Amino acid sequence: MELILNAEALRPPITGVGNYTFHLLEHYLKGVLVEDVHCFTGTHWLTGHEQRDITAALKAETGGKEKSVKDMAVAKFRAAIGKIPGSQALYSVLMDKRFERTANEISNAVYHETNYILKPYAGACVTTVHDLSHIRHPQFHPPHRVKWLEHHLPLSLHRADRIITVSDLVRHELLEHFELPEQKVHTVYEGVEERYVPRTESQTMTVLSGLGLLHKQYVLLVATLEPRKGVDVLLDAWCLLPETLRRAFSLVMTGSSGWRNSALLERIRSLIAGGTVRHLGYVSADVLPVLFSGAAVFTYPSVYEGFGLPVLDAMSSGVPVICRAGTSMAEFSQGCCLLCDTGEPEELAAKLEILLESQAARTEWGKKGIAQAAQFSWERCAAETTEIYRQIL
Repeated sequence: MELILNAEALRPPITGVGNYTFHLLEHYLKGVLVEDVHCFTGTHWLTGHEQRDITAALKAETGGKEKSVKDMAVAKFRAAIGKIPGSQALYSVLMDKRFERTANEISNAVYHETNYILKPYAGACVTTVHDLSHIRHPQFHPPHRVKWLEHHLPLSLHRADRIITVSDLVRHELLEHFELPEQKVHTVYEGVEERYVPRTESQTMTVLSGLGLLHKQYVLLVATLEPRKGVDVLLDAWCLLPETLRRAFSLVMTGSSGWRNSALLERIRSLIAGGTVRHLGYVSADVLPVLFSGAAVFTYPSVYEGFGLPVLDAMSSGVPVICRAGTSMAEFSQGCCLLCDTGEPEELAAKLEILLESQAARTEWGKKGIAQAAQFSWERCAAETTEIYRQIL
């Protein structure tokens, strides 16, 4: 079986969809699940191995930053050109034609679009829909993005031979909002990297000391700083905690800046000045697993996620997790995370206080998380995804 993979999500900065695409690509290149992978970068074609090596360099600490800066400059240039009326639409048409011409020459192939919107292709195709936040929470997106998805997504869903969702929550939403046959939509859960494991104080000391942190003496949030992630609720909850706890455990946040967050960033700067909040910004791929395993508690008050991979990473690292009830995180954690029902800061503060005041409680919830997270792997995700390819060939 030949696989055509749209690798546009692997352009920097690599976000959740990019990581999903990269992990699938890594497993496909082992040659067990598919014979060959053909990657379209958005402008040209690469072999699967070429794309994997380029992306691995971007994700690595050494060498990755320079290339990432260069590619970001190219992205800014494209964005500037895109402001010329009609230029973006013309450019998209030209690149779609380039994709279609080469893709249709590959025999016995399945085209997998990992980022919602299918490109023109005459053969078998699969698309992954990660969430429907543009429908559930349109206020959390730029209007042009909502309009674009509203126009293109129904067409892609109709064209696709199979649709993959990363949680049952998203699958049910798709079936609710669009007229689709149930057998066409399949849930395939994401996986967790083997690097996310519990670590002792001696194992985290070098990395954490470089960041000015102490093992198991901070509460961690890894998320894009934007309204959908519930960061404002977390900050409110943090301020409600007794000062003794806020002095004993700092609140550490890492992640890129998102959309409509100027007021949020100003508030974070104000709390940083108070001495109990840290914002690390970008954290390299090799540091992040250590940062997870060194945390006392991981909190993820996101209002809505298609899957919520940071929660699974924290569970696999043996760190107790607090997240929202009724979300995809509650779905896959299966009672192994503390859940907030109301989304109010008072409830989150109460959950934080329970864990921060009790080492025994942290240990108990950490063990539950490890056991549940062991059921998820990228190998399993790739195998189940490949089975869907086989169904339509």
